[in-house]
Amino acid sequence: MKMLITGLLALTVGALSAQKITTDTLWVGGVCGMCKDRIEAALDTKGIINAQYNIDQHRLVVTYNTRKIDRVTISKRLNDVGHDTELSKADDSVYQNIHDCCRYREHEHDHE
Repeated sequence: MKMLITGLLALTVGALSAQKITTDTLWVGGVCGMCKDRIEAALDTKGIINAQYNIDQHRLVVTYNTRKIDRVTISKRLNDVGHDTELSKADDSVYQNIHDCCRYREHEHDHE
């Protein structure tokens, strides 16, 4: 029994140490509460631990496991729902399908 418990403990510690958790900040185009909801919902996926979007600053703070998802994939997921990021731009046809109040490209915004 002692060997079984030791083995399970070693597996648990090994699995936790295999994860590489990081927190990153990305500029993401968005202007309203619907944008915030859409951006955060797009990142409700395996590998994302937490995603918080700040509308006023156009900043997404995302905590994720780099062994399951990366910064480029996160950006692409946002592009797929109509939001530009500092890394890539959403396809115009996808952007045109978001609600009128969400059309951030028509608003002045600062990428820095």
